[in-house]
Formats: sequence, structure tokens, C-alpha cells
Amino acid sequence: MKAAYAVRRTVSPSAEIEDQIDQLLAVGVGQNPRDALSELAKLGARLIIQRAVEDEFDAWLGRARYERRPEAQRGLRNGGRTRRVQTAEGEIQVEIPQVREAAEPFVSKLFPRGTKLLRTEPLKALVIGVFVAVATSVQRPA
Repeated sequence: MKAAYAVRRTVSPSAEIEDQIDQLLAVGVGQNPRDALSELAKLGARLIIQRAVEDEFDAWLGRARYERRPEAQRGLRNGGRTRRVQTAEGEIQVEIPQVREAAEPFVSKLFPRGTKLLRTEPLKALVIGVFVAVATSVQRPA
């Protein structure tokens, strides 16, 4: 049996989510608009949270993805681990970056250690859902 390990990726998790959103928008809502809008809301909420975690990690590390700054060498990116968040639209997964060769591990302020599944309060989930709905209703530039 193979052991699970972090896979090296060349594309950030937030870029993958953006691609999923683009694919969903390219297909349209089809025959079941409620399911398509629900999926879009989940992807939008996931994108917002993923970007927040990536930005927090970049600030903690002292450099952006693929940026080389010897004076800011705090550690090296080493894949990520999946965390789950329960929202009003359902469960979403977020990749929390991992670091190696660092004095201390990266711990996100959004995701406390030891918690496998976070549950948002209903009001926060509703606010995220409304923000995603409004953001997706705005016309995207060509």
C-alpha cells in the first residue's frame, strides 16, 4: 500500500479553482440552474478562503510563490494538506500550504491546529454566499 505524500504542483490551488469556475461559466446553468448556482457559490467561497490562506502563507514565508529572496529565507514550500470547511452550501476543501526547513511550522490563523472540519456560523456562510452571488453576477471583462 502506498503512503500518502504531498504532491509537487506547479499551479496554485487558487488558480485551479479559478479554472473550475471558468469551466462552469463556459457551460452555463443548463437545465438545473439551482445546482449550477450552488456549485458556483461553493467554488466562489472556496476561492476566497484559498486565496486568503495563500496570501497569509506568502506573508509568513516572506515571499510569493516562485519568488527568490535569499534575505527572506524562512523555509521552503512543501505541498499542502487538505482541510474541510462546512458552509451553508455544503462542505468545501481548502489546501493549507506546508513548509520544510523552517524553524517552526506554518499554522494558519483561519484554521486552528487539530481541527479536521470547521463549521462556519450560518450568518458567516450566508454572507460568503451572498458575496459570491453578487461577485459572479457582475459581467466579467472579455
